[in-house]
Amino acid sequence: MLPAKREFRKLALFAFGSIKYAFRRLSTDPGLLDDWVEAVTPKDSLEFFQRHDPIHPIQEILGEDTYYLGYVSPNVDASSPDALAEKLRREAIIQIGIKNYQAYLASDHLDVYVATSMREKHEYYLVNKWVKSIFGHDLLTPLKLRWFDPTQAYCLNRVDKGLFEGLMLKRAKCTIYFVQETDTFGKDSELASTLAQGKPVIAFIPTVDDEYFDELLDTLSHLDSGKSIGHVILNQLRIFNPAGAWNDIEIQSWLADVNTMDVDKAKNRLRRSMVEHYDKRTNLLQDLHPLGIQVNIRTGVANGVLVVRNIESCAELVYKIMTQEMEFRLEEKVDNARKYVYLKEVISGSIYRVVTGDSMLTNSFWSYYLDE
Repeated sequence: MLPAKREFRKLALFAFGSIKYAFRRLSTDPGLLDDWVEAVTPKDSLEFFQRHDPIHPIQEILGEDTYYLGYVSPNVDASSPDALAEKLRREAIIQIGIKNYQAYLASDHLDVYVATSMREKHEYYLVNKWVKSIFGHDLLTPLKLRWFDPTQAYCLNRVDKGLFEGLMLKRAKCTIYFVQETDTFGKDSELASTLAQGKPVIAFIPTVDDEYFDELLDTLSHLDSGKSIGHVILNQLRIFNPAGAWNDIEIQSWLADVNTMDVDKAKNRLRRSMVEHYDKRTNLLQDLHPLGIQVNIRTGVANGVLVVRNIESCAELVYKIMTQEMEFRLEEKVDNARKYVYLKEVISGSIYRVVTGDSMLTNSFWSYYLDE
């Protein structure tokens, strides 16, 4: 394929989601081509470097304290000095969270929305750590990006929280979706909302290597120092292998008496379960689930999720999105005698745009979708 033809096809899929529809539009409106070429031309980084500091900066809440922003009952029994100290600590953290909520509302820029689901204390801690690792990356710190970090803000009312997060989603240029131990309707709806606006979604799915696994167990032990390593492992097995309590004799014996646990063996079991869980989520978002590709409500262009498995790739992809330097490759695949054309993002290897091989679907879609 000639380079010029290949580049036109890339632009056609990126901007219009259909090569035929793009040709029809651009051949009758030459000015539209100039607009789209400008939209994919890399931005001058000075635009970011010259940003002033936030007028109302976010006051950092430490990772181990972010759990206090969870929506738990504030009616703590303060009959003991320790309980009273805990209650006062939570109230102080919530006040910081409220000020940060107000700072986000007043922010002059918002570049990235971070979508999370947090239940357990360690999930707050890990999300906070991931956010700091991504935006503290050498590629991103010079850009002076603004991002919404849910571990730093607190709303007093669930209605306000819904409206607040809806505004943050609308203002942000892209979303980072953290795939965690469990995923929720709220977080999945944030992914869908971003794609429906035609904006990129980066799904960050951790790779369970030695470093990640050991650090996770250390974090869990640190945050809940009253529990033995055996209880920590069993709690994680409950999350990643819930059926084990019913159909695995070995896990059942550990539940009956944690002192019988072979810790090294249990660690291996847990790690295998975690690898299987995150690999399954990767497959689901990248290759299997139809909702991994969703339609831009306004334009009809199909928009795919970009899956990454490490902090480095996530930071690099955020940089490319912000500076309009995303790179793509074209791929064709025949399925049931139909030829599908994919535009794949290079860093993630994920489908970003697609042209269906079903000609009747194509004709019906582009005849009716934009017909108001």
